[in-house]
Amino acid sequence: MDITRELRNLVSTGEVDFGFREALKAAKAKKAKLVIISKSCAKEHIDKIRAIEGLKTFDFEGNNFDLGAACGKPFAISMLTVKSAGESKILDLI
Repeated sequence: MDITRELRNLVSTGEVDFGFREALKAAKAKKAKLVIISKSCAKEHIDKIRAIEGLKTFDFEGNNFDLGAACGKPFAISMLTVKSAGESKILDLI
């Protein structure tokens, strides 16, 4: 699976949130299906997200700028929350 292609497809056809605070809100509300975490995300944020029972996570191989670029955004993204996969196959990662 080409993760970059699936991320762009996800962002254009699915429902996503960017950032730690949004990931935490969606996870607590049980709306998050998957949280994609960049390598350069703060350890305390990763620990808080992974502590939420039943939440699936995926470690993105690049840093936050790489994740932003993979999503087709001109800014850094530390975490990407998948609420709806749209036409992408991103949920096949888990």
